[in-house]
Amino acid sequence: MWKSSKGFTLVEVLGALVIWMVIASVLLPGLVRMNQERKGFILDQQARFLLTMELEEIRTGAKLFEDNMVNRNGTTYSLTLVEETVPPVLCVSYVNYKSLEEERCIYVHLP
Repeated sequence: MWKSSKGFTLVEVLGALVIWMVIASVLLPGLVRMNQERKGFILDQQARFLLTMELEEIRTGAKLFEDNMVNRNGTTYSLTLVEETVPPVLCVSYVNYKSLEEERCIYVHLP
């Protein structure tokens, strides 16, 4: 009577479950790291966008630059202009997804 049964045994089901758990444990850290790096890329992209917008305002003479802080999507970006260097440097600093201070700078050619 038991020999004609065509279902899975408990050992086969547990073996398949173990295989799926091993696959998930190998893939999950990589997926988490990819998600964190994507967030870091978005933060860097936003910082570069802020630099570009501020640089355009400086070049067009729409306003005089003053150091300021901008809050975008929960991240605080600090914009500074270092005029002691030749040419002057416009910098933005922020805290990245690893809680480390990042700084991006571009040269400013004043009109």
